[in-house]
Amino acid sequence: MLAVKIFISTDNNGKIFASYTKTNFMKINLLFIALLILSISVKAQTVEKIKKNPDYIWGEASASTLEQADQFAMKDLISQISVKIESSFSNVLTETESDIKEYTRSVINTYSNIYLNNAKRIVVNKKKSVYVLRYMNKKDIDEMFENRKAKIYDYVNLAILAEQDLRIADALRYYYWAMILLTSHPEGSKMKYTTQANIEISLLPFIQSEFDKIFQNLRISVTDTLQVANAKSLILSVQYRSKPVTNLDYVYWYGDGFSNLYSAKDGLGIVDFYSGQIDNFSEIKLKIEYVYESRSIIDPDVQSVLQMSVLPRLKEAEITVPLYKSQKLSESKEESLPPKIEEPEYKADKKMVELFDKVLIDSVIDQISLAVLKKESTNINNLFTESGLKSYNKLLNYGNAKILSDNNDIEYIYINGLIMVRSVPMSFSFPNNNRTFVEDVVFIFDSTGKVDNINFALNDIAINDIMCMGERFGTDEEKFFLINFLECYKTAYSLENIEFIESVFSDDALIIVGTLLKQSEPIDDMYLMLDNKNIKYQQFSKKQYVEHLNKAFASKEYINLQFEDNEIRRSGANGKIYGIQICQNYYSSNYSDKGYLFLMIDLEDSINPKIYVRTWQPEKNPDGSVIGLEHFSLN
Repeated sequence: MLAVKIFISTDNNGKIFASYTKTNFMKINLLFIALLILSISVKAQTVEKIKKNPDYIWGEASASTLEQADQFAMKDLISQISVKIESSFSNVLTETESDIKEYTRSVINTYSNIYLNNAKRIVVNKKKSVYVLRYMNKKDIDEMFENRKAKIYDYVNLAILAEQDLRIADALRYYYWAMILLTSHPEGSKMKYTTQANIEISLLPFIQSEFDKIFQNLRISVTDTLQVANAKSLILSVQYRSKPVTNLDYVYWYGDGFSNLYSAKDGLGIVDFYSGQIDNFSEIKLKIEYVYESRSIIDPDVQSVLQMSVLPRLKEAEITVPLYKSQKLSESKEESLPPKIEEPEYKADKKMVELFDKVLIDSVIDQISLAVLKKESTNINNLFTESGLKSYNKLLNYGNAKILSDNNDIEYIYINGLIMVRSVPMSFSFPNNNRTFVEDVVFIFDSTGKVDNINFALNDIAINDIMCMGERFGTDEEKFFLINFLECYKTAYSLENIEFIESVFSDDALIIVGTLLKQSEPIDDMYLMLDNKNIKYQQFSKKQYVEHLNKAFASKEYINLQFEDNEIRRSGANGKIYGIQICQNYYSSNYSDKGYLFLMIDLEDSINPKIYVRTWQPEKNPDGSVIGLEHFSLN
């Protein structure tokens, strides 16, 4: 039998031409078989060399298909690694030898999806089967364990910082994640921690003592009762070392089971009951959240360890809160509302203006509070500007809203003709999801005495960080401009205010999403090339970014942003340009993550601020830094 070989090539001018030759097909078959035999022989020699080399750990298997053989070879590799480190876990379990073997295999499986799947592979095709060898250099295995060790210490350090900032939810999560990763490490019992007093102790007892300290210093009490129709809510004070916690997550027993997850913020929490449910209770049983399995998606190491069957339980996280009689806040409040003031007349004297404004504002806030209780807006439309009414309606649509207390602690800030009313505590729950958030709500009044905007407040620590900046950073008014901007930004994503987002981004803004730099038409000489090799550049217009957000908004029942640490710098080249670095926690109905946000904003026009740069990165740079002002040039 003859076969035809066709050769495609080009001449010196690039013109394509073809030629062909005739070849005996039998000779081709014989040559192919010879090459195949030679290939199998070479692979067999390589397999034997690897198996005899003490630098490698390997697993092997044969099966009828490549997929099966590869799967069995990986299991064999995991088994071989387990044998090498089995003795390291003898102090984790005090049960039988078989328990230790099973636990060790489970531990090594937590590395498989992240590290072990990178094991090298040799495939040898035989007549009726496929042979697979999976192997790793022992140095790579040591590096695999070192990576997890570094992550354990990172979580411990993050937990310490979180506790200092009263972010108790984050402190518990980081300590717990560090602890479970520690139990999955062959050197877990040997790891040490050096305290501030320069005392070296074992890491596991240190973490356990930190859990004890947190729960011993956590105080939760009932301070008020909110009753509407047949529902009753108890308002909780949540303190840590006699200070309001920045955040804490919990569930509570309501008689037939435990509730969905609730989140306390700035010392304020809530538990909800039907009126009859709570009447026979003398105490509330709370379980403080510390596992955060749903959030472990952001860390495959943690997620894989959480799927193991043996997980430590913190009994001290189960707290009992006694019930006391407390003042009721109900719809009867309508009878005691201050009189409405339709058209205020401002006086020239500032003190009179402030006094008059307070009477007006208290009346407006009371009327809005009552409307929120009744879930209505039509009877109070006259209290808002057009944009303010849009904000209010978005707020009502953001889950089931409740105002949690009277406005006893409201603060009034006068800024550039506007009045910031800070802050009205509210809770928001969502029928199709298991979260209830507490947010402090800020009402912005314009010069006519109407509500022009509504925002979710930054937490107290973030506000204090800004207000404590020195005079060189800016005046109090400029600092509140900055606070107002950040609260508008946070609220726009939570309430899906795409109009604000479109208006606040410069048309030629530089946008970095994840680790991808996405740049539209450049602003002259504004940006320096970033030197982080892990960041890639890609054109991405503002229009495309907004379209992406629209799709994301449409797919989620809710979005909630929580900011942790923030660092703010003012540009020396242009006094109204600010660089803001924030650790951002993003929650939504179908996704959550944590990362580092950087915004470069221009507050020259405080009414119409502009974002020139927005970056988000899931992790800090290798040197521990975050993208900031220093990466950009301003002329």
